[in-house]
Formats: sequence, C-alpha cells, structure tokens
Amino acid sequence: MEPDETRQRIEKISKKGDCLSQWEQGYIESVSEQIARGRRLSYRQIEIVERIEKKAKNAVPADPNWEANWDEAKAWAWKTACNYYDKSTPRYYGYLLDQAKANPDMIPSERNYKKIVENKYAQRVINALREDPKYSGGDTVQFRPGARKAMSYRQYQALKDIPLFVVEATSRVKTACAGCRIYRLLPSTTMEVIEIEERYIKKFKVPKKKAIKSKLIKPVEEISL
Repeated sequence: MEPDETRQRIEKISKKGDCLSQWEQGYIESVSEQIARGRRLSYRQIEIVERIEKKAKNAVPADPNWEANWDEAKAWAWKTACNYYDKSTPRYYGYLLDQAKANPDMIPSERNYKKIVENKYAQRVINALREDPKYSGGDTVQFRPGARKAMSYRQYQALKDIPLFVVEATSRVKTACAGCRIYRLLPSTTMEVIEIEERYIKKFKVPKKKAIKSKLIKPVEEISL
C-alpha cells in the first residue's frame, strides 16, 4: 500500500470516527501521525487499518437531520445519563464522558446518544428523575431497615428511629435501582446534613406508646394457725 493511498484511506476512516471505538479512533490517529512523518506501516498495522476501514464502511449512515432535531428533552436525557455514568464504577464510556465534560453544549452523534442514553440502566435513571419526588423539602421521614446498607453501623443505629427532615430532593443518582433519587436530609439530633437514596426512607410515623399492663394484686390467703 503506497503512502498516498494509505493517507487517503485513513482520512476517509477518520471522517467516520463516531462509529469507531475509543481505541480505534486512537489507533487511526496514531498511524496517521506515523505516515505524516514519512514512515511506512507494517503489514500488521495495515491489517488493523483494513479491519477498521471495513467497520467504518458498514456503519449505518447517520441521520442528516439529527442535529436539526436536537431539543431540550434530548439534551436533558444526555446530560442525565452522562452524570450517572461519570459517577459509576467502573466508569463506562469514559472517552465520551470526557468529551461531554470538555464541551457541555456539544451535540453527540446519534450513535453515541443511543449508546449512552437508550440502554436499560440509563433509562431507569432517566425515568426515575422524570417523576416528581416522593418527598418534598420540609417533609419528615425516617430510615427503612434497608438503609443499613447505605451507611456505617454506628450511623444507622444513631439515626434509625429519629425524625429526619428533607432539605432537598436532588436531581442526582448513583445507582440504577428503583427509588434511586438522592435526598439531602437533616437529622433532628444534629446539624450535619446526610445524603441517601429515596428507596431507603419512608414517611415518619410517631411511635405508639406502649400500654402499661396493670398488675393484679392477688388477695393474701389467710394463714391458718
């Protein structure tokens, strides 16, 4: 493969970068720089380029109206999904998340949008945050027994039965579970605000006073002399 021919083929591949993985994009960029320095590609490098080229040729053409149809709903869903994955472990789609952070107003390709937004985990998060919060600022709640999983044993024991005041129902999440919205709560016994997911709290109920059973005094039997 002649250098000029190789350069032209690589330029065509680069134009379809949205359909390539992070590694493939980096590889094409690397060999492009190698050719620019006047160095030929090895047989192995040519094989890899041809494999990437085949993938780029078979990619489904992007919708030419994608950017024109971009709206606030798509932008919100994209930002919400990116925020979720940015906090997840492991941090999936890292190269796309870095791009989104560097350019908050970017319009992703349709392929990348579907990859991050339309998978089942991101959809759980998006649907959860579209719903109105179950509790509002000023509401009084308490921990469910499962809240023990979200904090240390000592903290749970100290706060498990006391009133907790809702400071804010945030628009943040850290898991893709039902009830994943994060709340900021103020315990009635401290000024330190804590954060916990909706699934771990419930409406506070004043504990019922336990009835004191009266002891019956049995009559003293007469002692026969």
